[in-house]
Amino acid sequence: MFNKITTLVIFLFLSPFIWAQNTQTIDRSLELRIGQAFPDIPKLSVLNSAKNQVSLDQLSNKIIILDFFDTYCTNCIAAMPKLQKLQNEYADKIQVILVTWQDKATIEKFFKANAFLKENKINLITVYADTLLRKYFPHKGVPHTAWIYKNKVQAITFSDFVKAENIEYLYANGSIQLPVKSDFNDGLKNNTVNERGKQLGSVSISGYRDAVDPNGIIIKYDSISGMQKSSFYNIDILGAYTGALSKIKKPQFLLKDERIVWKVRDSSLYKYPNGEIAFNEWLLRNGICYERYDHVVRPDSLQAQFILNDLNGFLGLHVYWSKRDMPCLVLEKANLKSGEVKTDDGELAGTSVLAFMIDYQNKYPPVVDEVNSKQKIRLTDYSNLEQINLQLLGYGLQLKEKYRLIDVLVFDQRN
Repeated sequence: MFNKITTLVIFLFLSPFIWAQNTQTIDRSLELRIGQAFPDIPKLSVLNSAKNQVSLDQLSNKIIILDFFDTYCTNCIAAMPKLQKLQNEYADKIQVILVTWQDKATIEKFFKANAFLKENKINLITVYADTLLRKYFPHKGVPHTAWIYKNKVQAITFSDFVKAENIEYLYANGSIQLPVKSDFNDGLKNNTVNERGKQLGSVSISGYRDAVDPNGIIIKYDSISGMQKSSFYNIDILGAYTGALSKIKKPQFLLKDERIVWKVRDSSLYKYPNGEIAFNEWLLRNGICYERYDHVVRPDSLQAQFILNDLNGFLGLHVYWSKRDMPCLVLEKANLKSGEVKTDDGELAGTSVLAFMIDYQNKYPPVVDEVNSKQKIRLTDYSNLEQINLQLLGYGLQLKEKYRLIDVLVFDQRN
């Protein structure tokens, strides 16, 4: 459990918006591309419909939006009220169909037991136990949406782009261009490096690239060019810097907003401004891609410094660690006798993990761990500081509101 929680928190530090599901090799032999005709297929078994089957060819006069999801995907579930609202408002123009690989019993239980779905009156037609549609629209990560109109594939995109203006445009014009979601990096296939072998190296930084799966920094030997390749694609600028910094030194804390100092004209160009617009729409405007080829093969920690230098140079930034005195929650020992301290097998393996998890709640000041213990701790209620301290007291620990000099990451614009 310690490894799982630590991995989760470090992943959030690097880039909280990049996610892809690990899968086995995916068969793409039946994959449909944008512009191709959608084939005749058998009726599909569904829930939330007057009939227990649906025929897609009988919906050819409507825009069919296939929204692939599973019950583990919080982003998928969070988007369902929006999809339901659009279905209600544009019932004469669209048919939203949820699609999942999970079995009927699981999905029936999902709709019956999920309070969020009940509260938002989600009643979208749902294809369960799907083995066919995902062959036509293969993917690794969900949510994943495919748009079909007039028996033709019109878009394979992110769920963020399922919105009223795009529905109206497609219905009025018969076609639409939306950013392509590809989990297989199809947008990189035309890149060639065969001529790079005679070069000393190269660096390129560009904006968002279509049909390229977002990923963190990868440093590896490229057998085609005979060089070391460092790259990342379609991530935010903050994520690019924190990814590089983490290769130099593993993060010891969650990079909360309080730990970032913005000396720039507009921080929303570098970090997603939560809630103002859909993330993938923001990323389309502000995401960046990076490739560097070097004949000299360096350790990741050293190569990451070159990446930072490139980013600073191209983006006109000076990004560095500094210290600031600010309000914090200081984790310290409470005055308890040794016999009163719990020693049970909790899921949090140490006070450093505890500090991560409290920071992850994103409702308290940064936590400073001044205990540095490997003691195992179990917390079940993070609702308020009083509840947390009541639970910690049994472990001889407490959180106190104090000022401390802590690490902050400074983004300084040079011009």
